[in-house]
Amino acid sequence: MKIIISTLLVMVYFSAHCFGQTEAPAANAEVKWYPFEEGMKLAGKKHKYVIVDIYTDWCGWCKKMDNETFRDPSIVSYLNENFVAIKLNAEGKEPIAFNGNIYTNPEPNKSRSTHQLAAQLAGNRLAYPTYIYLDSKGKSITGTQGYSQPEDLLPLLRYIGTGSYKTQTWKEFTGLK
Repeated sequence: MKIIISTLLVMVYFSAHCFGQTEAPAANAEVKWYPFEEGMKLAGKKHKYVIVDIYTDWCGWCKKMDNETFRDPSIVSYLNENFVAIKLNAEGKEPIAFNGNIYTNPEPNKSRSTHQLAAQLAGNRLAYPTYIYLDSKGKSITGTQGYSQPEDLLPLLRYIGTGSYKTQTWKEFTGLK
């Protein structure tokens, strides 16, 4: 009897592993990030919202967002379908054209010198990471700062990505009181 039970348990174990899905299909998917000017052109062409990730190379929380939140399958899927995702190094050295202006880093060889576009988008209130949400024409919708877990970020992405921000307050959208 012990042999029969043991054999059945082994069969159940192996059949579960053989037929069960071992990895979610989107587990290896990544957010498609664009440089600023290319991303803004694409957003205008495809009429998509924009998320601008303002980061620095030395920012630990920025790296945590990249390694955790921006690898979550639900975040990856929603961003890639509904947004154009742009990376903007707040200490970048290259000039960037936006809305008829050219933005530069005034002291590109100085450590921790801030690019003018990063400062302008964030309203001169930079902390890293900073996320700026724009419409397809480059008009600012809102901004957030700091690390967000996927379950905290996804509702905000949906609020913007569905256009609900135009007709509802955040409290109405989330049902918060």
